[in-house]
Amino acid sequence: MKKCIAIKNFFSADVPLSTLGYFRMAVGGFALVQLAFLLPDWSWLYGQKGLVPWEVTEALSTTYTPLLSHIYFLLEPLGVSIDFVVYGIAVLFLLSLAGLTVGYKTRLMAIMAWLLHLIISTTGQFTAYGVETFTRIALFYCMVLPVGQSLSVDALLKTCRPLPPYLVTLSVRLIQFHLCIMYVACGMEKAIGMQWWNGDAIWMALQQDQFKTVDMDWMATFPFVPKLLCWTTLLVETFYPVGIFWQRTKKLWLAAIIGMHLFIGIFLGLYLFATLMILLNLTAFGPHCFAGPAILRKRILFSSGIRRAVFTRLYRQDVV
Repeated sequence: MKKCIAIKNFFSADVPLSTLGYFRMAVGGFALVQLAFLLPDWSWLYGQKGLVPWEVTEALSTTYTPLLSHIYFLLEPLGVSIDFVVYGIAVLFLLSLAGLTVGYKTRLMAIMAWLLHLIISTTGQFTAYGVETFTRIALFYCMVLPVGQSLSVDALLKTCRPLPPYLVTLSVRLIQFHLCIMYVACGMEKAIGMQWWNGDAIWMALQQDQFKTVDMDWMATFPFVPKLLCWTTLLVETFYPVGIFWQRTKKLWLAAIIGMHLFIGIFLGLYLFATLMILLNLTAFGPHCFAGPAILRKRILFSSGIRRAVFTRLYRQDVV
């Protein structure tokens, strides 16, 4: 009986609606920054005669997802040039991300951003890595969850319908559970190989030319250091769901996972990937780990479009 009550409370707990707003702004803002980094080499990465020509991409593509070449073939009868398609998609992607970030026509902008990101990342699949995958997942959540209900232009214009508190909680829990499953899967997969037990995994990663940004050769003299780093990674990832939800360890676990991604960004040069994962953890679990006073959370919910009747009922329950 107590377990049932605990589970019910877990899914009905008061979660600030602003959590979804911060998640939307973090995802949209990050995607805009990533786009800014890619634009100088846009034609080289995604053009017809770029690093990987369209003919090669089409021949090796194993999915039915659309490519830039498909868009061009559809528009070719209209006399549209290849450059117009390549850079036109970039402009549309920019506008959709900007609309998503500020929360203007949020659902439409999220759908456009997700679809355009899918087209772009599939066209450049041979130059993509984990950051594209997680960006697409985050954009998908922006597309299906009510992320435009708070801290958005839509909320200011009152074009959003009032959202029951339990749907806010369920939406946030969905993002949190996805992160938990992802980290557990990564931790268990790493634990299968001996490289993560004897320290070789981190040592070899730090010695690769494509990742080497800081001289870490001194670790050869102290082999226990990479071994300790590997063990810590296994611990933090595998027990992430327990550590991040347990009251006594949630702050420590959030700090540990952020520290792990900071290490990846600084010492492996994967700055964008590290930034995205830190933002996802902070927006999904920041309010959970550093919850403010209950009255403050109620004000956030009320100011974000929750009806006065819902707010009053919640307040009276707390008082009783």
